Amino acid sequence: MRIIAVEYALGGFCQEELAEEILLEGYAMLRVLIEDLKRAGYDVLTTVDSRVLEYCQLAADEIITVPRGRNPLKLLEPYLTHVDGVIVIAPAFKEALHDITCFFEGKGIKVLGSSSNAVKICSNKYATYNVLKKAKISIPKTLLGLFDEDMESLESKVLKIGYPIVVKPVDGVGCAGLSMVNKKEELEVAVERVRNETHEDYFLIQEYLKGDHASVSLISDGEKIAALALNAQYIKLGSPAEGASYEGGHTPFNHPLESLAVKEAIKAVKAIDGLRGYVGVDLVITSKRPVVVEVNPRLTTSYLGLREILNVNVGAEIVKASFGLGVPTSIERKGYAIVGKVRFDEKFALSSEKIKAIGEIDGVISHILISKTYLRSGEDVAVVVARGKSLEEAKRHFEDIKQKIYEVLSS
Repeated sequence: MRIIAVEYALGGFCQEELAEEILLEGYAMLRVLIEDLKRAGYDVLTTVDSRVLEYCQLAADEIITVPRGRNPLKLLEPYLTHVDGVIVIAPAFKEALHDITCFFEGKGIKVLGSSSNAVKICSNKYATYNVLKKAKISIPKTLLGLFDEDMESLESKVLKIGYPIVVKPVDGVGCAGLSMVNKKEELEVAVERVRNETHEDYFLIQEYLKGDHASVSLISDGEKIAALALNAQYIKLGSPAEGASYEGGHTPFNHPLESLAVKEAIKAVKAIDGLRGYVGVDLVITSKRPVVVEVNPRLTTSYLGLREILNVNVGAEIVKASFGLGVPTSIERKGYAIVGKVRFDEKFALSSEKIKAIGEIDGVISHILISKTYLRSGEDVAVVVARGKSLEEAKRHFEDIKQKIYEVLSS
């Protein structure tokens, strides 16, 4: 069986500058997905943007180079008669995942994931909330804000919920545009932050939920659903001036309300027709209940840790479920895995030799591989996965990897 595995940022689908979060996490997921598919015996084809080709380490059988300005979908067309399916990793931003999914559906290629209709719903958080609310699934109190509204009108909406609130785009990727607003004086800055991260003319105003950020990773064949694990998420939620960022997480997440969180996530997947393959459901687990805040109809960063602790090959299970061959029924988790980011101080001078040495450190999945002209933030970051028999051992392993990176940088 031959499979196309493509990722939005790395694969040439985005011709503009990108935030490091999108690019490095995207590269990490594509890299290990290809490894898992190869381990399961599949032939794999992928695309890579010509600007980053020299930095990539991908085990694909064939890599199609995408020159700047070329459409990777057009370059893939000659190969479509010789593939059995496609896995797409892409954000909701600008409906990227929806548009790419529609392309392959239109060509009659089996999409090893969610349908374009399901992706359409999940790509708009407000549309998602409406479906979940109808299914009586716990969601945050949510109102719509319009960019052409005056501050007085927006303030009246905020007061209906009560400070603090969270302001976010309806089509955001990661934590882009997200911030917490504690007082009226911060509202205008929060709106501007959202405006810069969306292509819609409206945004979300939500209640701030105090609790633990988490996600549930699931495999679905459209009918049966298997929960792989509850994962902890490390979210840095700042003021409108600071913004928010996803810093990683750990899996599994042993939480007193774990079973309720898993049940709520399964209900969310059942509520949206057409969700298949890998699905990630983000939640905030409050002291009383888990609240669903997002449904991701694609691979999420938690996959990087899950593959280290599960007794199943997640890539192979995505393929099986998408072809209607069932979901895993006996899932075992051994140990803990941490997915985190190591950020580098500007004082370190990076040479090509140091970049290569960092990439060879066991546990470093993705790092400063990409030219800063391709990164919107220009930060130096490594995505690291650390494993241990206990969570404490995994934390120590993460610190060991971090220390090795700094030793390379200081040499």
